This record gives sequence, C-alpha cells and structure tokens, in this order.
Amino acid sequence: MNNEQSMENFHTGEIEATVLFLDIENFTGITEILCPGETYQFIRKVILPLTECVKKHNGYVCQVQGDAIMAVFGHDDTSSGHARNAVQCAREQRTEVQKLNPVLISDYRIPLSVRIGISSGPMYACYNALPDRKEYTVLGRKVNIAFRLQEINKRYGTNILIDASTFAYIKTGVLTRKLDRVKISGCSGTLPVYEVLTPAVHCSEKAFQRKEYYEKGLEHYRSGNWDRAIHFFSRIAEDKASYIMIERCKKHKAATDKENS
Repeated sequence: MNNEQSMENFHTGEIEATVLFLDIENFTGITEILCPGETYQFIRKVILPLTECVKKHNGYVCQVQGDAIMAVFGHDDTSSGHARNAVQCAREQRTEVQKLNPVLISDYRIPLSVRIGISSGPMYACYNALPDRKEYTVLGRKVNIAFRLQEINKRYGTNILIDASTFAYIKTGVLTRKLDRVKISGCSGTLPVYEVLTPAVHCSEKAFQRKEYYEKGLEHYRSGNWDRAIHFFSRIAEDKASYIMIERCKKHKAATDKENS
C-alpha cells in the first residue's frame, strides 16, 4: 500500500483527475461462512492484488473498506494519462478476480466478480489529517458519479462503467459500448454511461458485432422505433442490459398502441 512519504508531491486543491470505485460481488457471501481469521486471509488474498493493480498503473489507493476500493489517478506529475490508466487498471482488476475463481468455486462454490465505476474531470484533492496518520483523498461531483456507476453495474449485469468524460479520453484503443442514459443521485437530468468491453486490438468480430447490434438498438430506442430496437437487442444473447432494453421497448410500445387505439 502507499505510505505517507509517497504523498509529498501529490497535488492538492482543484485538479483534473480520474477516480475509480471497485466493489466485489459475492464477497460477503463467502466471508459469512468463514471464521474471522479465515476472513482476514481471504481479504488479503483478494484485495492486495487489486491494490497492486492501482499502483502498477500510477494510481493511488485512497481507501480500502472490506471489499471496496477507492483510487485516484492524476494526483501527481507521474500520473499523466489518468483516464486511460484507470481503465487499464480496471480491466486488469477484473482479470485478477477471474484468475481466483477456479479456486474459489472449488473451495466455496461461489464465484467473484468486480463492479467498477470510473469518472474523470475536475475534483478537489486534499489531506485528511488524522491523529495517527495522514490520508489523501478527492472530493466532488465526479467522485459521486464514479461511486454511483459502480453501483449501477448491478442493474445492468456489467463489470466496468465509465462516464462521458472518461470515454472522451479513451475512446480510441478500447472497445466500449454506449449503454444507456441514467439518473445519478445528486446530479440533475440523466447522464450517458459507457461499458468498457475489451482492448480494440483484441476485439473479436463477435464482440464488435454485439456492440454494433446494441448501439443500433439503442439508437432506435431513442427514436421511438420500438420494433426495430427490439430486433437489434434480441440479436444479443445472454446480455442483461439487452433484456432490460427489450422490456422497456415492450412497455413503451404497449403504451403507444393504447394511445393510438
């Protein structure tokens, strides 16, 4: 983990940076069947590799609380390319948890997966001076958005969600799909949300096709062409987000048909 001396060159005040929130799905399900000592060892086994991913990609771990991690990228002069670093970190964290699953399924019959939210933009960086230690953290609207996106993953069955600002930084080189517009607590209106899929260089034809089908479906959904939207969403198998959009289309279509009858 990071130490206090490493904070000497950290920026404070208004900064342009990227913040990442990570939560591990099914973590509680496993720890509930462990004794306290086993829980401690399990946490170390899972969390430490994830914090190492942050350091590897020039980020700083602000908080670790149980199965949750908050990290910031862009906090000092060595962390340029903060949004891309954060997204690369998130993808590697997802891979690290996937590596653990064969053992976890064998031992506990419960697989883990990550839910990660990332947001880029202006935020306020500061130190929290506590009696026995000094903590570095960031505050602001973008921090709230990243935290909420991490939670929203559960709704759509996704792993890594980013906001439009992060997307603007990384839209080349990483395959993403425009997922939806969502209401974020504490923000007015709705915000566009993107799912991080895979590096563009590793993109299979099938993965790109799924992205194309979904985004065409979303375009027709936004235009009120319910049947065309359902047509494209239905072409994507085993995708919770597509199922959600199909159900929405059916409800809108039924309401439209009722109005016109």
